[in-house]
Amino acid sequence: MNKRFHYKTQKLLLAGLLAISLPGCRGGSGSGGLPETDQQAAADPAVHLTLAVRTYSDDKTLENLISRFNGSHPGYEVEVLNLPKDQYDNFLNMRMTSGEGPDLFQIGTGWLTTYIYKNWLLDLSEAVDETFTKDFPEWAAGYTRNNNHFYAIPSSTMTLRLIYNKDLLKYAGLDPDAPPTTWQELRQAANQITIAGTGYRKYGFALPAGEDETFQKALEISSTYSGLYYYNFAAGKYDFNVYLPWFNTMLAMKKEGGLFPGETSLQSDTALTQFAEGNIGMMLVSNHDYALLSRMKPLTFDWGIAMPPLRETLDHGKGKLMEFPEPPFAINAYTPHKQEAVELWKFLLSSEFLGELYRQGGAIPTLAGVTDDPQYQAGLPKFSAFLPNAEESPYPREPKFILQNTPSPFAAKNVGDTARMKAYREILQGIHSPAEVLHNLTVQYNNSLNDAVVKQLISLQDFVNPAFDPRKPLKETQ
Repeated sequence: MNKRFHYKTQKLLLAGLLAISLPGCRGGSGSGGLPETDQQAAADPAVHLTLAVRTYSDDKTLENLISRFNGSHPGYEVEVLNLPKDQYDNFLNMRMTSGEGPDLFQIGTGWLTTYIYKNWLLDLSEAVDETFTKDFPEWAAGYTRNNNHFYAIPSSTMTLRLIYNKDLLKYAGLDPDAPPTTWQELRQAANQITIAGTGYRKYGFALPAGEDETFQKALEISSTYSGLYYYNFAAGKYDFNVYLPWFNTMLAMKKEGGLFPGETSLQSDTALTQFAEGNIGMMLVSNHDYALLSRMKPLTFDWGIAMPPLRETLDHGKGKLMEFPEPPFAINAYTPHKQEAVELWKFLLSSEFLGELYRQGGAIPTLAGVTDDPQYQAGLPKFSAFLPNAEESPYPREPKFILQNTPSPFAAKNVGDTARMKAYREILQGIHSPAEVLHNLTVQYNNSLNDAVVKQLISLQDFVNPAFDPRKPLKETQ
């Protein structure tokens, strides 16, 4: 197979190489020694496109779909760069900075504004007919829209649920069919499970805070169900102090033994493995996590799925649980094969592609009609519990900018979620008090936001809605 890029991800990242170009990779090492027929083939090779995606598991569904695309498009040769999610942003940023980025890639929602600002994304309004977006919900079609220009459409969404081991609840003297519905109930149940499992290495609750994404789900996304979020869409201000009760609950649970040990370094796959082995009573998981869990060994215990616990019972109905857009596919503005890249992009947002991912449990599509189509019904048991319900909603986009007091505008810790996740971990580690860290984050984010507005890097009016209601996050566009 002709290769434009040849690399091994680990070596690339550890060595800090920005790009490796292989001379003559499209035509071999020279045509002098080739038969005449091969020389003709080398003179007119297939268009080679690279597609960078985030790896969530060892599932080969995406690769099989791309092979199907290659088979139906003989003039194309699409190479999938399948990268671990914890290294994906670093790899992509290095490639794009060096000018050797892939032709298409998934772009994290936290990086969208930066990539658009740097003109790294192809303006799809110039390449895709407007009617293409009509079958996507308005929030998705308009997610990157600005003055009739758009650069990506979130084609799938992520949801969050509490999974629980009914056997461990029952063994701890709790009702196995009544999982915790508040943070205080979660704390009490977790502690009881750990106490009942003393000597058997059983723990009540797992918090995989070793990964930014899993930490964000457990804290920030789950809190929206109680109407709590660090960005105030009505005022255009940040307030991280809303998370003080959550941290107090987790710290108490940690001290009392209800939390699975090593939470600040715990990875989601490790936590899922421990749950599958019956050693964890409860944890918050996304639909992607559930798909991973389902591919592990069959569970030997009875278990259930529920909505995340609320801060307190009175919070029910104060906010919709956030549906989090999956990193959408975008096109490199500097790809030499724009027309072919657009054709592949359309396939990645088609019912054929999204329907098969949904059937395998790899995505919850935003494209209308896919989840209701009989030919694409999800094959994983209980997967329907993760489909968005009336208590969930996407939220508007919040502003993204480079945080002040950080050394480099290209480092992952300056854009996206890494800076505050590090601060959150320091709370759990006992390095700083929750009140101190949350106050400092509030000041830093508001100062950085004001700085970005003054420098005209963002327009604050695009991210403020005085009528915003967390019970109806998209009221104006639904």
